[in-house]
Amino acid sequence: MINSIKNVLTNGSRSVFYNAKIVFLMWFLNAASAIVLTVPIYNLLLINLSHSNMSDRLTEHFDYFWFLQFRHLYEIQLDQIPISIYAVVVIYTIIQTFFLAGIIAIFNNPAKNHLVDFFYGGVKYFFRFFKVLFYSLILFIIIFFIYEQLGDIITYIFRDSENELLEFLLKSLRYVFLIFMIGCVTMISDYTKVSLAVNDNLNVHKEIIPVLKFLKNNFTQAFTVFLTVAVLGAVGVLVYNIIGKFIPRIPAYFLAITFVLQQLLIIFRLLIRMLFCSTEVLIYKDISAEEISAEVINN
Repeated sequence: MINSIKNVLTNGSRSVFYNAKIVFLMWFLNAASAIVLTVPIYNLLLINLSHSNMSDRLTEHFDYFWFLQFRHLYEIQLDQIPISIYAVVVIYTIIQTFFLAGIIAIFNNPAKNHLVDFFYGGVKYFFRFFKVLFYSLILFIIIFFIYEQLGDIITYIFRDSENELLEFLLKSLRYVFLIFMIGCVTMISDYTKVSLAVNDNLNVHKEIIPVLKFLKNNFTQAFTVFLTVAVLGAVGVLVYNIIGKFIPRIPAYFLAITFVLQQLLIIFRLLIRMLFCSTEVLIYKDISAEEISAEVINN
């Protein structure tokens, strides 16, 4: 089992390395989304600070009185920003689904890993993957609803109790339950998409049951690889946070270093997302491959 998991991670990393050019497409999407969201706020800040000495003071420390005045002056414009955020998130999610379809397509057929094949796979599998995304969102809503209800129940039970330790442990278990369920739904969603691509099946509903059986029979290997890749991603974020604490905020040119580190973190997270896809394709194809028995004919 250990050697099998090691081989999956090694081969999956190689597949990501050979198709690293896809990362730049996804990074460009992230950059474009960030620009769309930040330009309105940047324009407001430019109008407010371009002819003010406050801009120099803000590089040294944050001024809450200025912030309150800024919120009051541009209240109408700032109230429109959440709508823009929701719109960008929806568009971003749809495009990411398209990209994910293309990524799984090239991982499924490594011989065809050109950009043309990537976009062809995106077009071919997009609608099926979008259905899976829709069902996943419903499950996430249910999970978060249960999470909130459990929190209310625990709070109600211990409202007149002084046993804070037990209350803390139960709420911690509730959080562990949330993370575990998010991971399980994500795995089911990912493997359903992989199964749809590998089997080239158009019917999403008929593919879910076989995927659930597949994960039930191979949960240890699938979850171990999934958890390992997730831990790698968490380690990258942790390293970024540690390094970021040692970067001074002034003078202003140190912000450029922070910006570069942020972009490296984004690229790293995109590579981790590709590693999720590549390892899942490898596991699914390896385990679900048909066994061919050779018959020996004696003359």
